[in-house]
Amino acid sequence: MCGINGIIHFNQSLPLAKQVIHAMNESLKHRGPDAAGSYISDSIALGHQRLSIIDTSENSNQPMFSSSEKTVIVFNGEIYNYKELRDELKHLYIFKTLSDTEAILALYETQGENAFEKLAGMFAFILFDIEKQIVYLVRDRFGMKPLYYGNSNEVIYASSEMRALLETNVFSNKLNTDVLSEYVSTQTVHFPNTIIEDIYVLEPGHYLKIDKNQNSKKCYYEIETEHSFGSKIEFQNQLKESLSLSVEQHLRSDVNYGAFLSGGIDSSLLVGLMSEISESPIQTFTISFEEDAFNESEFAQLIAKKWNTNHHEVVLKATDFLNKIPEAIHAMDHPSGDGPNTFVVTEAAKNSGLTVAISGLGGDELFAGYPVFKHLSQIKSQLPFTLPKPIRSVMSAAYKQFNKSEVGRRKSDMLRYGASNLKGCYNTMRTVWDPKIILKNQSQPAAIPHIDEAFLDAKRLITSVSRSEIYGYMHDILLRDSDQMSMANAFETRVPFLDHRVVNCAMRIPDELKFPHTPKQFLTETFSHILPSEIVNRPKMGFTLPWNIWMRNELKSFCEEGIAILCKTSYFKNEALLKAWNSFKNGDQNKPFTSFWHLVVLGHWIKNNHIQCL
Repeated sequence: MCGINGIIHFNQSLPLAKQVIHAMNESLKHRGPDAAGSYISDSIALGHQRLSIIDTSENSNQPMFSSSEKTVIVFNGEIYNYKELRDELKHLYIFKTLSDTEAILALYETQGENAFEKLAGMFAFILFDIEKQIVYLVRDRFGMKPLYYGNSNEVIYASSEMRALLETNVFSNKLNTDVLSEYVSTQTVHFPNTIIEDIYVLEPGHYLKIDKNQNSKKCYYEIETEHSFGSKIEFQNQLKESLSLSVEQHLRSDVNYGAFLSGGIDSSLLVGLMSEISESPIQTFTISFEEDAFNESEFAQLIAKKWNTNHHEVVLKATDFLNKIPEAIHAMDHPSGDGPNTFVVTEAAKNSGLTVAISGLGGDELFAGYPVFKHLSQIKSQLPFTLPKPIRSVMSAAYKQFNKSEVGRRKSDMLRYGASNLKGCYNTMRTVWDPKIILKNQSQPAAIPHIDEAFLDAKRLITSVSRSEIYGYMHDILLRDSDQMSMANAFETRVPFLDHRVVNCAMRIPDELKFPHTPKQFLTETFSHILPSEIVNRPKMGFTLPWNIWMRNELKSFCEEGIAILCKTSYFKNEALLKAWNSFKNGDQNKPFTSFWHLVVLGHWIKNNHIQCL
């Protein structure tokens, strides 16, 4: 895990490229404190900050050249099948290190652009073919590792973080007002756009090819949702094989590793699989709270005892968390409605001597773990959503008139869309504001991009929701925040559920086997020999912080400061925003905390990063 930077300037001279790449590297020191390096040529400058995980020797420092010295790379991430690739290529390429980085170089030099689709892992890298004078910006299939870029005067700048791009002084730090409504309504900005003008994020499963004459973007992987045939036991065997292989490969590390254990289905399953594979007890971490209603430590302890793990419990008070808030928000390269919980738990794991931890992220998206899966399935077939449109329109207007809550808004919109527009219903379920309520110059609600078009026929609804969740909420909130919060602590978080072989397997499973009659039923039945019934049948919580309590009490002044910053801009309807916030603060249940926390974060992020606002 590392930080990477690049400046590609084929068609003009940049005499200050060395100084600029150094400044970019300095801004990413938190991502890779173990080593730093750069490569400067007439057409490209590459920079790297290293967090040593595999082959921690100096031989694997970057930028790394291939053994032929025809190719150079800066790489962030992990290639989990690197051992298999090295064995496959050892007769075609002379390896000089034991690293996974060199496996990419070897694969490229022997197979060219076809190499990218053979990598299993989380990765973002900049590869320069010196002989052909071609540069590739490449990102993993699901966007686990970030890669931001921008173009200024025919020079392309790329980095693991937007802040490094701002260090170049060629991009303005202006708020991207074109996507502000998207942020307000969905708690994030969706790829390829970002919250800053003229800075973009490379799409997952894509690579950008750059030479002297042109730039071209290509997709090498896209999630498929086509129906597959087979028996339940066949799909279960395929899932067992793919997930077990993924966990085994995710445990490859030359430094200490552990697992985040919430006591939920996903993390408990992964700890069980890890324990079956590992020869020594797994180190596990969980957060416990003084507030009993949010404390799930008993479930984590149950799993820790079952698998005899070396368990660590971080007891969190509101005041403890408050003290961490400024640091966590400062670590945010891109604002969103999530993140500080990951910052706290990765800091605790790092302080205990770990550098790598396994996370259960992805299980909910693949196996219908969120309420949105069941709700959409019900809308498809239940009254009143199947009534004729004119009747639903009247019901929608009436509902909105008499129920002013957030739940009322969503129910009204979903009645209007009905079973014939499940795509619109999904969009409503995944938004927390109608932006025209609190934003000026907004005539239409913001729509979530990248929603699977398969919603239009609804034949594979569960699978379509999975695809939309992966390319939306997971990519633009969960994965982004997992990366920036963990890397703020120079810590690596790995997600075995998002191995592409596991995802491909899950997507082939018929909807009727994945329908959530009980939480993630197909997953729990497949691994019933690992998961205790107490875990399978417990209420879902995850690493959930008691925001509703904290934001009205210990965090109130911090929240009000963030809201006040937004009110100083010209974008918000101050009276409407303050009215809504004051209602929440005084205990009104019509708006949940999720409607406000991302706004608080945005305000502090604007202040911390000196973002230009009108």
